[in-house]
Amino acid sequence: MCLSFKNITIILSVVWSLTALSVNANTQVLKREFDQASYAFATKNYVVAAKMFKSLSEKNDPNSQYNYALLLFKGVGTPTDLEEAWYWAWRARLNGVERANSLTIDIAKMLSSEEAESLQVRLLAAVELEADAGDPRAISSVAKTYFYVKETPDYEDGYTWALVAQAFGQEDVLDIISDAEAKLALDEKLKSQRLANEIFSEIVNSSSGTN
Repeated sequence: MCLSFKNITIILSVVWSLTALSVNANTQVLKREFDQASYAFATKNYVVAAKMFKSLSEKNDPNSQYNYALLLFKGVGTPTDLEEAWYWAWRARLNGVERANSLTIDIAKMLSSEEAESLQVRLLAAVELEADAGDPRAISSVAKTYFYVKETPDYEDGYTWALVAQAFGQEDVLDIISDAEAKLALDEKLKSQRLANEIFSEIVNSSSGTN
């Protein structure tokens, strides 16, 4: 979907994804809301579209996170907000939206290193909270945040969380594991593996306690 708005071409992701979501009643609700937000945008109800994509972003829908970040970046349906755009673009990227890669780069060019560092702290705190609740996709996001979001990859913490994510069946962290194992010394790998086992046990026990 394209929009020529103040000489700016905006392309939204309009294909709703079932990535890492089970097909249930809640999934159908999210899809219906996504379709409604896309329709609002198509019919030039930009404020409504932005509000709906924001709501869906907060429910961790990847394509909505990309769309909302793009609207924030371009200032359509909501005033331009580079910090919020950076945050939601990275949430989308961590959740596997490939088109978000270039968006995060474009936004980062307009932020200072201090602003970027503050946003990294916010992003990490958000995904760690979701990971602690047992969301496998969020666990992968923690590993990716340590590995890809920081200016210099944190190999130890990235490796630790990637091992946890792999234990929960996440395959999107295999490159992180491979790269980290090539960089880390044996004692560093063993330390990370011990910590990964502790984190894994805490998450499993916490999840079991809530069932």
